[in-house]
Amino acid sequence: MSYNPYYLQQDSTHERSNQAQNAPNYADQQRYQQFPQQQQPQQNNLRGFTDTRASMAFQFGQSALNQFIGSDNFNQLQETVQRATGANHLSHYFQVSNSYVFQKLKIVLIPMLHKQWLRLPDVNGSFQPPRNDINSPDMYIPCMGLVTYILAWNLQKGLIGSFDPENLYFKLSSTLAYFVLDLAILKLGLYLLVPVNSKATTLVELTCYVGYKFVPLIFAMMLPSEHTWITMLGKIYLFIAYGIFLLRCVKFNLFNDGTNDVNTVKKSVVKKCNYFLFFYGVVLQSVLMWLMG
Repeated sequence: MSYNPYYLQQDSTHERSNQAQNAPNYADQQRYQQFPQQQQPQQNNLRGFTDTRASMAFQFGQSALNQFIGSDNFNQLQETVQRATGANHLSHYFQVSNSYVFQKLKIVLIPMLHKQWLRLPDVNGSFQPPRNDINSPDMYIPCMGLVTYILAWNLQKGLIGSFDPENLYFKLSSTLAYFVLDLAILKLGLYLLVPVNSKATTLVELTCYVGYKFVPLIFAMMLPSEHTWITMLGKIYLFIAYGIFLLRCVKFNLFNDGTNDVNTVKKSVVKKCNYFLFFYGVVLQSVLMWLMG
């Protein structure tokens, strides 16, 4: 076989041209290295959305609202909502687990067996989420309890043959009216008695505590109606148990919230708060739940 330098030179030239085409451009490499850094803040803001479609929808809705009302008005709206609710993130109160729900129901129904009522502090000066602290209030049980209570009440009316679609709206409106009245009494009483701003007296936290009343109301509906004295004793126990639960939850976390020292509060103020919480938790709650049930 003869040696031809022309073909050898042509193959070498063709090989060098292929390597030049396949070699990545330096500018493309620099843009590729900067791309994850540009996307990092956006991923941090959307770390709660694991689904790509959910993150895109959240980003689109946030940008549309920001462009519609303006960036300054959007930031002011967020601050207003946070001040109105008394919490930075409402999702904090929905971070529950199955074990937390079962243990919380046990504490609401049998509060005498629970000994430690203080909440666990967080590294950021706040409190641990409900899934990490059994003493932390949550919004999951009150919301599910309200829906279950309304449906169970109408189901009970349907079993005795007196179901009416209007009773659904009537019971819901009357229950919410009692709930708002109950929350207003607790909020006003603590506002007048507690001289310091406590995290345990925010509107969201008090809503959680008041919303736990649907748990004993649901169990009270499950009591037999044939034996009057059994039903009477069962309702009295459920109402008093919830009063004890509410009294201890608010009492032990009223001043010990990580920012205020209970020793700096006057003993007369603590004594008045204890009297008010006892009257509100045991006496007033029994009357309100008896009217609701």
